[in-house]
This record gives sequence, structure tokens and C-alpha cells, in this order.
Amino acid sequence: MSRGKAGGWSVLALLTFWVGIVAAYPVQNTEQGNLPVIPPDEAKRNLVTFAQPEYPPLAKAARIAGIVGVSLTVDETGSTRDLKLISGHPMLAPAALEAIRTWKYKPFVVNGRVAAVKTTVEVSIPEHITQSDIDQERKFQDAYWPNERAGREALKKGDLATAEAKLLAARAAAEERGDEKWLELADVISLLGHVKLRQGDFDAAERLYKESLALHEKHQRPDEAEVAGAQEDLGLLYFRTRQLDKAEPLFLRAVASYEARIKETSMPEPLAGYGASLALGYFALSQIAATDGRSKEAQDRCTQAVTYAEKWSSSADRDVIVSACKSQVAGK
Repeated sequence: MSRGKAGGWSVLALLTFWVGIVAAYPVQNTEQGNLPVIPPDEAKRNLVTFAQPEYPPLAKAARIAGIVGVSLTVDETGSTRDLKLISGHPMLAPAALEAIRTWKYKPFVVNGRVAAVKTTVEVSIPEHITQSDIDQERKFQDAYWPNERAGREALKKGDLATAEAKLLAARAAAEERGDEKWLELADVISLLGHVKLRQGDFDAAERLYKESLALHEKHQRPDEAEVAGAQEDLGLLYFRTRQLDKAEPLFLRAVASYEARIKETSMPEPLAGYGASLALGYFALSQIAATDGRSKEAQDRCTQAVTYAEKWSSSADRDVIVSACKSQVAGK
């Protein structure tokens, strides 16, 4: 799972010290509509062609396993359509949806006529996990995601007390599963860092950002985008607290990783995220260089920031970067 911007930071956040958080992992609408609803166990008896989802390599490497819940329509021919994610880890969900799209059912007969119906299914990834594993995963899903989403939303609204309480509950659910849920743990720790930053508790925020970064570095290659995102979080904290000697190496490592990642993907969402993060990172580096009197370097970093901002940043961030860089050049 790639992070678009480190912790939801924007260029406006960098300049005004406001942290913006975007919602992640939305649960799809599962409204059943007017079609007949078939209970999962009953629908399973009509399943004639089953394909087990592939275990995504990144999820396997991270030891992420679990259950993905999906609502779907079975049409009059027995084909699946209108698949909607109900629950499941973001790294597992795409594989589950891809496999379920290939399933075939014996057409359902309702009131004496073949009819399209609605049902829900759950698939385990990997296939051979024990019932105990499934029960633990369901317990985790029920505890982690609702609290994580509620915490994000509260943080977005500025309700820091609620955000902290919900995110601590999500953290406890992730910690209970140990290394199996390191990624979720790292993400919720980062969010708790944002809470502490908004509260003005910079020491606590630093500890949390370092903890999140350490988890990423333990489980991922140094140049992964998620590692870069955690580096940017910590770098932005140091930028805010004027510890520029600590901020600069973190931004340098982050932009190097994002540069590598952006060359390897053609998918629109990761491209946009990496591009926006590069604009933010180069802009921060330009401000650090300018503060240190390195005018030529500051201008070069500004040029890089503007290049990425014009293509990938939000209009507000782009305007800030372009305006600040023009002023910087004019004030030379």
C-alpha cells in the first residue's frame, strides 16, 4: 500500500503548520437494492466455479493474511457483477475481487423463475489458514478499522481527544496481533503522531514518528514509498521545530525514494501521490537551502518543486510553491 503524501501533509501545512488528514480505506456502500438477497451459506451451494485469490507478494512478504468480505450480484447466467468491498485489508482486497469476478454460480430460481440475486462472500487469503486465524482476524477487523476510520475523521475535524482515543484503540488491536499487523500499527502510530503535533506536544510527536519509521525500516526496503512517507513525516516535524539539520537528510532520502518509485509505475493513483510528495519534499529542501544561504541550490530545488507541483499538486499547494519560488528568485 503506497502512501500518497506523508501523513496527509500539504505545502500549506508546511507553511502554516496545519496537518490535514485524508480518509483512507473507505468501506463501500453495501445497499442491496431491489434484488432478492440470498444468505451466504445458501448461495455457496450454487457455486460451481471457484478460484482462490492469489496471495499478493507484498502482502505475503509483510505476513499480512486475513478475510475479505464482498457483496455482489449473481446475474441470470450465474456470473458475478457489481462487486463491492465490505471489509478486508487493502493489500488483500484487489486479489479477492479479481478472483471473485471469475466465479460462476448455478443460476438462482426465485418464485419459479431464474433471477439475478444479491449475496455476500468471504474469502481467506491465504487459503489454508486455521479457524483460529480467521477468528483472530475477524476480531482484529472489527476492532481496528472502525476505530482507525473514526480516529482519522475526528482528526480531520479537529476533535483531537476523540481522535486520540479511537486511534489508541486501533493501536491496541494491531499490537495484539504482533508483527502480522506491523503495517497497520505503523500507520496508526503515525496518525497518533499527527494528533500530538496538533496538540503541540512535539516531543511525543517525534517519538511516535520515529517509532513508525522504525517499523517501516524493519519490514521494508529502505527505498520503499512507505518508508519515504514516514521519513517525510519526521522531516516535517523537524522543519516546523527549526531543526533543519535533522530535517534535511530525511527529505533527501525521501525524495530519492520517491524518484525511484515514480519511474517504476504507470498507475495514476501512485503517480499522483509520488508526484505530490516530491513537490512537497523539494519545496522543503529549497526552503532549508535558502535559510542556510545556499542560494543556487535553493533555486534548483525550487525548480524541481515547481515541475512536480504543476503536474501533481493540488491547486492550493501549486499556488503556494510557485508564488514562494518566484519570490525567492526575485529576492535573490
